[in-house]
Parts: sequence; structure tokens; C-alpha cells
Amino acid sequence: MRSTQTRILVLLLSPVLFVTLSFAEPKVTTVKLPYGGIRAQAAMDGAGVVHIIQADSKSKGELIYVKHVPGQEQFSKPIKVLREAAGMAAGYNMTVGKDGRVHVLTRPNPKYSKKALGAEAYDAMFNSKARFFVLKYMLHSRLNDMGTAFEKETNIVGETIGFEGAGAIVADRNGTNVYAFWAGQMAPGPEMGRDMYMAVSGDEGKKWSKPRKLDIDIEGNCRCCPIQAIMDATGGMYLVHRNSVKTSARSWDKDTFLLVSKDTGKTWNKTLVQKWENCGCPGSPYSMASGPEGVYLGFTTRSTSSFAKVSEQMKVIPAPSSGKPSTRPMVATNSNGDVLFSWVEMQDVAWQVFDKNGKAMANAKGRLDGVAAKWSNAAVVATASGDFLLYYDDFTSSKGAGG
Repeated sequence: MRSTQTRILVLLLSPVLFVTLSFAEPKVTTVKLPYGGIRAQAAMDGAGVVHIIQADSKSKGELIYVKHVPGQEQFSKPIKVLREAAGMAAGYNMTVGKDGRVHVLTRPNPKYSKKALGAEAYDAMFNSKARFFVLKYMLHSRLNDMGTAFEKETNIVGETIGFEGAGAIVADRNGTNVYAFWAGQMAPGPEMGRDMYMAVSGDEGKKWSKPRKLDIDIEGNCRCCPIQAIMDATGGMYLVHRNSVKTSARSWDKDTFLLVSKDTGKTWNKTLVQKWENCGCPGSPYSMASGPEGVYLGFTTRSTSSFAKVSEQMKVIPAPSSGKPSTRPMVATNSNGDVLFSWVEMQDVAWQVFDKNGKAMANAKGRLDGVAAKWSNAAVVATASGDFLLYYDDFTSSKGAGG
């Protein structure tokens, strides 16, 4: 008789429990970065540890690595990422690979070019019509086997030149391959002639292949805009970039395109995500996230940040309008397909959680006033529980600083 009552009770309670779980909104926990960190990027490994690369607010060319365990207040001790290019980072992207190994791809500033080329060669090039093309380095750094320091960085871009925005890097968490991407050219010329290049490491970044141009016409590339890339659970690779098509003497179309490869970079197809006619130099970053429900990307067009799920007909969802420009879009997705979408309005960091159907969750939103350093962003990750973490800058706000 007791067994029968138990079965009846379970049957009565199960529908209620199911409804509660289905409509539960994920929690967004905001966490201040440590050690004066700004412009952070973050990724969680398979063990649930968050790996963070951040710039130093007092020395913006310095990159710092820290770890954070969700639910704990303390971060790990800081580790400097760059050695030969210490203090010279202009832009970067990061990824976490096998066994939590962190890889960073850095575009160093002209100080590194002068150091690498030598003052005489640097000055000769800088004083010529090709002055911009002294930017000819993209450096890979990887965390050592013990996780105690970053190894000496390596230039992986061969003879390609002309970088301003950072390249992208993706690691296979189930294997030893690491993939790097960047837009560049072989000789000085307009950005409309830029191509997309790729290099591959089969041993977790110890050695790299020679650069290979992707066999696809990208219609140029906006030199100042970083690209972004990600790998899904099946090994598919996704890369988002802004093209560059000159339409008049002082005007360009700079549209957002998505490149997709299902054969580890051998072949690619591209899809227009959103057009941006009559654009100057936006310098606008992208973000990407992958989860069980698919791949998502964040992007900005005409001072409005949006996100979209990769599909045959992508539905673009813009940030809720406040009357201010929205920039620096960041996305994360959890196991349910919910999406945390974050953006910056001047110095404010705002966010909204959407369900897998693109519907905004009423109570899962927020804003942190005055916390974003100039040109900075939040860093966002999904936890194993389905909740989200949002990391924001550790800096002192000053009037006139913006994002």
C-alpha cells in the first residue's frame, strides 16, 4: 500500500516540477575583475574553472592571466602573458584547449615592430608610403604544461602584413589541434585587397604550419576590426569578420559576414549577417559562443549591438534601445540554449538574458553604471548549473572616458 501511495505522489508532483524547471530564469552573477583588469576575455574549461585574460588598466599593453572558480571570491595569482612583447599588446584573442591549456593570439603595437625589425629598418618603412605595414606580427602564446607561466611567444603569420585588429584563435578541447586566423596581405595596398589566412598546430601550439590563404573571396577586410572564431561540439569552425568594399572616394560598405567550415578549414562558405553601408572605420569587435543549441555571434552595426543564432535564416536580435549607442557586444550560452547578451553604453555595462527562442526573460537583466573603461567590454561565461557569470572592469571611472 505504501508503494502505491509513493507512485501516486510522484505522478502528481512530476508535472509541477517539470513546469518549474522549464520556466526558471538563469541567474547572472556580476564579478569585478582583480588586479586592475580591463578589456577581459573569459572561457570555462571542462572542469568548471574560468580562465581570464585581461589588460592592465595602468599599463594597457600588459596582458595578465588569472583563474576563477565560480562561487569563490578569490582569483588565482596573476601571471603575465607576454615576454618578448611585454607591455606591447594592442589587441588579442584567447581560447582554452585540451586539459585547460590557454592560448593567446596577440597583435602587438609598433614598439614591438621596431624591436623586431631594428630601428633602421623600422624607420625606413615607417617614413615611407608603407608606414602602416610595419604592423607585421601576430604572436601566439601558450600556457606551459604546469600552468605556472606562459612560454615565449611565437610569430605565426609568416610574410603576411598590415594588421590593426587582432586575429582569432580556436583550440580543439578533445584533441591537440589549434587553429589561428587573421586577415592580411602580402604587400602594401588597400584593405579591399586583404585575404583571410590560417595556420594550424597539431601539437597544442608547439609548432605551427606555414600560413595558408583560405580558398574563399572575403571581399576585403576592415583593417581596424578584430575578427572572432569558435569551434562547435562536432568540430565545425565559424569565423566572423567585417569586409571592406569601397563605394566612393570616402565611403566603404563594411558588412558582417560569417564563414563556416565543416572539414577543419579545408573548404569554407560565407553568409551575409548584416550590411553596413557608408561606413568609415568602426573598430568594432565581435564575440561568439557555442553550446548544445548551436552557435551564437554578437556584432555591431550603426551603433547598435545585436546577436544572432547561426541558422539558414538568422534572426538578428538588437540590444533594447535606451537612446544611447550600444557597443562591445558579448554573448554566452548555457546548456538550455539560454543566451546572456551583454553590451556597453558609454561607460555602463548592460545585459539581458534570452531563452532559446529569442524571447527576453523579464527578470534576467541588469545594468552596472560607470564600470566600463574606454574601449572595454564585459566578459561572460555560462556555468555548469546553467547560470551565468559577468566579469566587469576593475578601474577608477573618470569623466569623459567612454566605451
